[in-house]
Amino acid sequence: MRAAALGTVMKLARGLGLLVTLGALSGCAELRARSHAREGNQLYRDGNYEAAVREFEAAERLFPDLPVVALNKGLACRQLMIPGSKSPESQRAVDCALEAFRKLKELRPDDPRGDQLYVQTLFDGDRYETLAAMYEKQHRENPKELVPINGLIQVYTRWDRPDDALRWTMRRAEVQPQDAEAQYAVGVFLWNELFQKGGAGDKATYDPRPEAANPAPPPVFGEGDIVGEKRVELADLGIKYLEKALSLRPTYREAMVYMNLLYRQKSIAYFDEPAKWQAAVDAAETWRKKAMESDLSAKGTAP
Repeated sequence: MRAAALGTVMKLARGLGLLVTLGALSGCAELRARSHAREGNQLYRDGNYEAAVREFEAAERLFPDLPVVALNKGLACRQLMIPGSKSPESQRAVDCALEAFRKLKELRPDDPRGDQLYVQTLFDGDRYETLAAMYEKQHRENPKELVPINGLIQVYTRWDRPDDALRWTMRRAEVQPQDAEAQYAVGVFLWNELFQKGGAGDKATYDPRPEAANPAPPPVFGEGDIVGEKRVELADLGIKYLEKALSLRPTYREAMVYMNLLYRQKSIAYFDEPAKWQAAVDAAETWRKKAMESDLSAKGTAP
């Protein structure tokens, strides 16, 4: 009996010895990893980002579960990214940063920096497909949550996909039917589209009437400019949303200003129809005066 008990004790002792040995090895690995991390931090401060990444990778190989190493490696990789570049070097840096911030999110799910830096790196690395898929998944899970909707507006705007950006800007207005600013944002978006695509320069000042003071040849539109019925359709859509904003907030001066601007953009569709051009210009002038009156009223100087 005593022999059996002694054998059990010896087995336990050997087991404890193994645990102590493993713990010591683990502690030693962590110390060496932290040494590499400190060297990486110094290299980062010196602006030697490639060498810093190598030190952080060495730290990860020794001890993979240090959140600070994942964070600092990701930050160093971001420094190697070249904005707007599709070069292999820049894309490797983007992938490196994303992998590091994903790991940070796993190791420290309560640290908001993981999510923030991951998303920012996707934007800075022009990974718009990944962002769109991520935000659309979030939207499907919670259709009235504004964060993914705002994210999709930003993604499609930066991706130069205005139709999709408009769709999500309108979706935000739909989710917030009583929010004047959400309605106003649709009008501003549409004005910007019309202004950028055939609504600037000589087109904004051209007078098509036969009796114009300074008659000139009609302005020339370029490829990609929004003209004709499409221009009228988009201007009217923007006006509708601005009218909704003003119904919610009758003193909304900025909405009045953009009513003026959108009617001006609408008038550009009517260079070959002077009567319709005049009607749009008159409507624009009416809203310009309303905006000025609103200004005076707000300052207490209304006549």
